[in-house]
Amino acid sequence: MKNLEVSFRATRALYTAADLFKQYGFNKVGVDRIVSEAKMTKATFYNYFHSKERLIEMCLLVQKEHLKEKVRALSESRQYPDLALKLRQIYLLHADLKGAYYLLFKAIFEIKKLYP
Repeated sequence: MKNLEVSFRATRALYTAADLFKQYGFNKVGVDRIVSEAKMTKATFYNYFHSKERLIEMCLLVQKEHLKEKVRALSESRQYPDLALKLRQIYLLHADLKGAYYLLFKAIFEIKKLYP
């Protein structure tokens, strides 16, 4: 049961952080805000993630995996038998600013601002 609890806490922190990063950006969200919203202690946070940078990396990996799953599901779907329609749906997944790709785009643009 303890592993399940650990997994739940870490997952809650990941999704809470991802939502905060989407709303406010990576630089404007601190660890204090993340732990407050995720209802965990700082010690627990650092036990799971070791740093804010590692948390960001994990958030981006989770988002990338969600996007890959959606693309894979679309490509294997029989809902769009026409290849052009299927490609259009895959394109729309990437262009959706509320979808899985948004956080990845946000990371790219914020990094580009900091390091031109």
